[in-house]
Amino acid sequence: MAETELNHRTETVDGVAWHWVEAGDGDAVVLLHGIPESWSCWKHQIPTLATQFKVYAFDLKGYGQSDKADGDYTMNNVASELIRCLDHLGIDRFRLAGHDWGVAISDHIVDQIPERVERYMRCCLSLHNYDPRNSLHHHWNSRNPEAASRLMEKAEAYVRVWFDSSCKPGLRPDEAEIAEIVAEFAHSGIADAVPRYFRDIPKTRPVDYSKFTMPVVQVHGEHDPRQPVDYCRGMEEHLPGLEAILVLDSGHFVTREQPREMTQAMMWFFNSMLGAGLPIFERSRHYGLPTKPVKPLPESWGVNSFARDS
Repeated sequence: MAETELNHRTETVDGVAWHWVEAGDGDAVVLLHGIPESWSCWKHQIPTLATQFKVYAFDLKGYGQSDKADGDYTMNNVASELIRCLDHLGIDRFRLAGHDWGVAISDHIVDQIPERVERYMRCCLSLHNYDPRNSLHHHWNSRNPEAASRLMEKAEAYVRVWFDSSCKPGLRPDEAEIAEIVAEFAHSGIADAVPRYFRDIPKTRPVDYSKFTMPVVQVHGEHDPRQPVDYCRGMEEHLPGLEAILVLDSGHFVTREQPREMTQAMMWFFNSMLGAGLPIFERSRHYGLPTKPVKPLPESWGVNSFARDS
């Protein structure tokens, strides 16, 4: 495969400067990263996705080369600001994937414009089950944003703490990739901006998950120390469009720890071909988690009359 051309773009929309990477051509795919990442969270998936889709991998507000001004960092507001950027770019309907905090923003995007999200891959964030004792930094950062900023100013140390503590042993990215992650997290202003997300958690509006009727897949790292697999149990009761829960042999950073499996899962899902019988669902079946759509089709359907008659 020829090397994929990555186009870095920056535009200011309603006073907010956004940076993103574009690649490929076709239907739109929007990718949102988590902490302590950037657009490059998806570097291993972008080349393959770009063979079929127009990929937009954003730096979230406060990260990378996007805007870092103070203000409202509630998840619903950042989602609204990003939607206005998508409007500006003429992106009407799109496939969506988020990882970690990118899921939190993506959930609010779906809440606000569910009719525009064709498919949604939700990676490594809790839903109905959540225990802050598994993610102690959430509470501490929220109460101590200035102290959190001082930690994040030491970008290399902070990134290493995340990856050393969150990856499955043996699957942590190599030193060259860690250096890339550090470089993206070391941009001026990030250390002050990112803690505002934690600061503003208490002010964020709830999401109406009954709107999540588009096809949804939850991806979960089997060895994620902050997101136990038990968090996945019962998700089907809250996501009406849930098609499957995909458990990967990975820690928290699934896009980097299992890049091939994540790329395949995204391509198959975005092509409506991520079926329950695939070997990639081995760990999901082991845990007894859903591997096929939990709601029946609205009408009988099949390639033969027996299926249609049933």
